[in-house]
Amino acid sequence: MAPLRATQCLALSKGDMERLQRVFDELCREQGWARDGERARRHARMLIDDYLAGNTDEMGLLVAGRAFAERLQRYASY
Repeated sequence: MAPLRATQCLALSKGDMERLQRVFDELCREQGWARDGERARRHARMLIDDYLAGNTDEMGLLVAGRAFAERLQRYASY
């Protein structure tokens, strides 16, 4: 799968995208997701939204991504 890329409506620098890519790759590795799977895509969107909302710290993004994954797993088990 190609690396994450900013869409036309987002103005993220190369450094921003590299930071988001590292977090995305780590979450995919930890969760065992295919990088082009639905859960991975959902997390990519969540990470970008969280980043644009001001959570620009890699560790903060990783914590948010893990919490999002946990919530999705919890709701999927119902």
